[in-house]
Amino acid sequence: MPVYQSRHQPRRQTIVQGKIDDVERYDRYYDITYDGIQSRVFPGVVLPAGSLVVRVNNPKYDARVIPPGSASKLTNRFSGLRLDGRAGQGALYIGTIAGVLREHAHYSMPGAKKQPDKIWKASSSDATSEFMREQRAGAAVDPNLKFFLYRVSETLQFADLRLTSLASFMKKMLHAGGAQRYGLAPGAVVDFLARASSNPSDYSASRGMADAVFDTRKLSNFAGVCAFSSRADRDSGLVVSAEGDVTGGLIHAVFGADSTAVSELTPVPKSSGNLAFDTFAELRAAVQA
Repeated sequence: MPVYQSRHQPRRQTIVQGKIDDVERYDRYYDITYDGIQSRVFPGVVLPAGSLVVRVNNPKYDARVIPPGSASKLTNRFSGLRLDGRAGQGALYIGTIAGVLREHAHYSMPGAKKQPDKIWKASSSDATSEFMREQRAGAAVDPNLKFFLYRVSETLQFADLRLTSLASFMKKMLHAGGAQRYGLAPGAVVDFLARASSNPSDYSASRGMADAVFDTRKLSNFAGVCAFSSRADRDSGLVVSAEGDVTGGLIHAVFGADSTAVSELTPVPKSSGNLAFDTFAELRAAVQA
């Protein structure tokens, strides 16, 4: 099968890859998304005005500001350097309470526990579950991190990368001749195509889609992308708790330039003069109040 190269984002060479393991997959998903947005069939999801979202951040900095260097990082799922070395889009990563707890557990667990054994056994201790249980009980977080709660001041539209939405879109794409157009195998499976976007370690599909969303933002008015957190509640890979979060645990990446504030986020402070929540237990109580 010939090598697939993007029609909408051609490049002469690949300089950096970061966590993009498969350049062809990146190009395919970029074009699939680009064409879907152009033809106005790519799924979208609304973050309604009044919604509560959370960000974990160093309290020294404004948690509403897209971090400096975000557009040139190599390790973010939905933002960072392009494959040809150009700076891409920056992003502010926010989420619903369940999504943020899963992401917080993934990135904040002590080093020895951060990567559980690849083969999980029923008799094994569950480091992820235990860490999350401690967080719910009020355990202190890293002293350089705090939880920040925001209310969305105006409705935002996002490209919908949730598996259920992508599966429907991919099915339509294949029925329209997408296998031949994008160099996919004749027997490509819809669920596998959709699931590639949530791979926890290979960002080829998710970055390809996110980059296309950013490049077509003037046509779509998408503020960024929305997806389920791909992190599990347990070492076995199971997700068992939603923290009362009716969304099931979403992550939103709001695109923009480095060091710019997302003005649609209004702080919900812990108390007068104190924006930061010290523990997840405090945060959850405020959300559920």
